[in-house]
Amino acid sequence: MTGVHGKVGRAVRQSLLDRGHEVVGVDLARPDYDGAPYVQADVTDAGDMFAVVTDVDAVVHTAGIPEPTRNPAHEVFSTNVTGTFNVVEACVRSGVRRLVNLSSDSVTGYTWSRGRVRAASYPIDEDHPTTPIDPYALSKLFGEQLCDAACRRSSLAAVSIRATWVITPETYADNLGPFLDDPALTTAVFWSYLDVADLADLVVLAVEADTSGHEVVVAAAADNIGGRDIRAALSASHPEVRVGAVARPDAGGYALDKARRLFGWEPTRSWRDHLPEPGHQQ
Repeated sequence: MTGVHGKVGRAVRQSLLDRGHEVVGVDLARPDYDGAPYVQADVTDAGDMFAVVTDVDAVVHTAGIPEPTRNPAHEVFSTNVTGTFNVVEACVRSGVRRLVNLSSDSVTGYTWSRGRVRAASYPIDEDHPTTPIDPYALSKLFGEQLCDAACRRSSLAAVSIRATWVITPETYADNLGPFLDDPALTTAVFWSYLDVADLADLVVLAVEADTSGHEVVVAAAADNIGGRDIRAALSASHPEVRVGAVARPDAGGYALDKARRLFGWEPTRSWRDHLPEPGHQQ
């Protein structure tokens, strides 16, 4: 798997190991020659990917630049697109059975557009328009299209996971705390977030599944940040949004039906596992 030392990569690697899979990690850091199976390799180097993606049943691709604001735009775009292209090509040439590609909910365009692109309806699902305007979202959409093309021309099966804002136990307070303190704060994707362990569980299920072609699924927590009554919150902060099915009173912004149907995935972690309810002290 690529990006094994990243936030998502570390969690996915451990989940795969816990399920009994053999994992060879790939990343840019120097190897620990006494540690777990690992190859120092660069996804943006085609030779590296063709060398390491061999004699494996499945590839998990989590490497890349995870957002558009802390690297120059051309680096975000070129790193993510070139890296995914090289991984996909290596999978096709080596006859890999399955590829799980970490995409992003940003492909819709909502997250990083500063309000220029907005969701017109709730909940957000895989059929929402993809109208990205920033280099990160564009790179992730192109990555999905690379998977589409590869699956059309080969026996490769791929799953792209459009993960929303991924939170770790260490980052709940800093990232989500302000939304609990101020009910007026909103987000472009209706207060959605995702625990990294739930995302890792979904990746493992996607690796073990037998879907064909290229499937795209969204991934988010079942609840929203702060446990807002989602109907009331939408009415107050997003009155222009058409509201469809609401899975639960405190539902997040995404419809999770497809991931449940294809992979039996059910996110079980919540901000409540790490932070006090608004108005209560720990």
